[in-house]
Amino acid sequence: DLIKRSAPSRIVAVSSAYHVKAMGRVGEIDFNDLQFEFRKYNGWKAYAQSKLANVLHARELANRLDGTGVTAYSVHPGWVRTNLVANTVPVWVQDMFLRPFASVLDMINAEDGAQTTLHCLLSDDAADHSGAYFSQKGSYTERAYRRGGWPMHSPNSQGEDDAIAARLYQVSQDLVGL
Repeated sequence: DLIKRSAPSRIVAVSSAYHVKAMGRVGEIDFNDLQFEFRKYNGWKAYAQSKLANVLHARELANRLDGTGVTAYSVHPGWVRTNLVANTVPVWVQDMFLRPFASVLDMINAEDGAQTTLHCLLSDDAADHSGAYFSQKGSYTERAYRRGGWPMHSPNSQGEDDAIAARLYQVSQDLVGL
């Protein structure tokens, strides 16, 4: 309600190019096992699913907030060179392999990575694209998507599905008791 009263307002959900596929694991919403209670847990599969959920959440928020002056977006900020990798890759691997080849690997600095989010928050043009997915360049499987787009269609067919977005929103509300 406060966001609506503060309109025009914007909401940005940070997603990832990995909402399509993360290390070979396809991003899909599995309504039969959202929390990996019945299937073997896989961190990359869970990551892809969670990032797809962010895309769908922004899409559903945009639908629900249509006409209120509040817009919502999902973004892939790019492969940003941050300390996040410190928790997943040993420092010696970072020093020997990641840092020297950062530009070849299309890694960007934090300032460049913030641009997609800032565009959605500040650009007059973004207001015309509520619910859209905005992406820096990314490691998409399909070459046509690798340059990104402001906005662009999600390369994941579920990421463009309003029925899945609405269902996920309702299931999420139920899970947290709303």
